[in-house]
Amino acid sequence: MPIRLPVLSRLAAAGALVASILLGPPAHGDDRAAAQALFDAAKALALESKFAEACPKFEASYKLDRALGTLLNMADCHEKIGKVASAWAEFEEAADRAARAADNRVDYAKQRRDALTPRLPKLQITIGKPVRTLAVVRDEVKVDEAMYGVALPVDPGSHAVVVKRGEQVLKEEKVEAAEGGTATVTLDLEAIDKANPPPVPTATATATGPQPPPPPSSQKAIGFIVGGVGAAAVIGAVVLEIVAINKKPGASDCVNKFCTPTGIDAANSAKTFADVGQWVGIGGLAAAAIGVTLILTAPSAPAEQPRAGSGRRRAALAPWIAPGGGGVALGGRL
Repeated sequence: MPIRLPVLSRLAAAGALVASILLGPPAHGDDRAAAQALFDAAKALALESKFAEACPKFEASYKLDRALGTLLNMADCHEKIGKVASAWAEFEEAADRAARAADNRVDYAKQRRDALTPRLPKLQITIGKPVRTLAVVRDEVKVDEAMYGVALPVDPGSHAVVVKRGEQVLKEEKVEAAEGGTATVTLDLEAIDKANPPPVPTATATATGPQPPPPPSSQKAIGFIVGGVGAAAVIGAVVLEIVAINKKPGASDCVNKFCTPTGIDAANSAKTFADVGQWVGIGGLAAAAIGVTLILTAPSAPAEQPRAGSGRRRAALAPWIAPGGGGVALGGRL
């Protein structure tokens, strides 16, 4: 009497049902044609005992069209290459599907499944002290906590059991699973966690006390330069105006708007100097105003905080120009 695994049978049946729901509608015509071509190629390889080449083609065909015949051939192929656990699960799924469809291949699937049951390799991972921040991964698949301490079927061969914190590998163990045997791995996650403390994040400096004054701002230097240019322009404008005034006596040859050539030249020259002086003066005053503003608004080193009720005066000095004259405006706030 072959050994039965009712728990595994129920798990496989439930998995088959969930898979049938998730896979959605039946395959389209193109998928069915491709699946048939893959199945025929796999079958030809299997008849030549080239099972290692045939199995991937059966798998690809089954992904396109979940035909019961393809599933049975895939299970047979996996058994031929030694994937006992994979073949057992596939025969179990085939038996469940055939039973629900009243297909006469149900007995064949059950017989093949039962024949593999005593050969199943198993792997049991026992965790002494679980740690929530650590994960156990078997063959790149996370092991759920419900699987701890349970001997689960695996294919024969080498299996890697890894303990990870995020993407960091803390411990890795290799274990060999043989047909009919149970391999075990025991891990103390608490000890592994203590032996591999997480890296301490680099603390960023926070301002908890007086900070050094900022480097001197170039704004004030620019203000002095611009202001100096403006002042020079104003001086130049004054000089031009003086020259224009000195030119006016030469225009005395003009009587009742009639001037001698000498008077015309003197009048024109005086007017030119006066006009140039006016515009140079306007530009100089504007530059001076900009320079003063830059100087007064330049940031300075922070001073002690004023006492409650006290304030700091900030003043601004700016020249102004109008057609009828000019001046300097002083403003600010307390």
